[in-house]
Amino acid sequence: MSVATDLHPLRSDTAFDPGLASGDRLQLIRAAGPGARLEVPAGTWSLWLPLRHDLHMESACSRWRLPRRHLLITRDAMQGHAEGPGTWLVLAGPQNAWNTVMRTIPSPPPGWLPMQAPCERKVLRAFVRLARLLRDDREPDACEAATLALCTMLMEQQCALQPLTNRCNGRTPQRRYLTLQRLLRVHHLIEHDSDNHFSLARLARVASYSPWHLIRMYRDAFGETPSEHAARLRLARAWSMVRESEMPVCEITERLGFESQSAFCRAFKSAYGLTTTQARRLPATALRQISPRPTHARPRTQHAPPLPSARHR
Repeated sequence: MSVATDLHPLRSDTAFDPGLASGDRLQLIRAAGPGARLEVPAGTWSLWLPLRHDLHMESACSRWRLPRRHLLITRDAMQGHAEGPGTWLVLAGPQNAWNTVMRTIPSPPPGWLPMQAPCERKVLRAFVRLARLLRDDREPDACEAATLALCTMLMEQQCALQPLTNRCNGRTPQRRYLTLQRLLRVHHLIEHDSDNHFSLARLARVASYSPWHLIRMYRDAFGETPSEHAARLRLARAWSMVRESEMPVCEITERLGFESQSAFCRAFKSAYGLTTTQARRLPATALRQISPRPTHARPRTQHAPPLPSARHR
């Protein structure tokens, strides 16, 4: 069965809804120019890749920036737009189209896994090549081969996530895969929650688990609970703000959502063994002896493969 892909150019100051609820064809959207906006409905797997400038992303749960040359794979309802003139690519399609792709790939996994990570160079080149072939109206066989090559490379990039399925609950590989999809969605929300506004109850609703089950399953998969994950990221952001800005400690405290300045200072010193003043005065040559990672965090490699982490904000 052949894999068909259509190209949709998206220009400045225009919006586009590809209507992906049905059909059996993939859609490659090539957007360029400020103001271009794309909406992808929930339940549709979409692969996003900004090439030159960051992309503003918005889902039902959060807003964040997708850095240029970073890849986002998601099934959530998603809206993306660019303020600058850069080009970005999105490959999306209904489940029937993706099923056709998966059947064509040798030894395919059950499906995509949600992720955001730097795009490997070969994947980026394959993405751009497919867009050019479709733009130039090349032979369908060449476009199909390019689509399958791209998806195969993307599956290879996701290989690091595959061992996590063995840490998930489920009687069958398919059920464990679905469990991991839910947990990775929560993982992504925590990674990009710069305002610290996701409570455990809300994260549990996103994953359709009870809070107790989410804590247990998340720890089994990633080696830390959702709260520990969020606390580790918050202290990592605190380190970046203290070291890389002149922002007053009181503003950092408020920005990161600590109850008080004294609570923030205690947490910072407990994590790094330094006060904020000492951290700011520390010469760059001494940073090799100080890890910008909270010392209380458990070594993730003892529990699960490493996952892409959000950049410090």
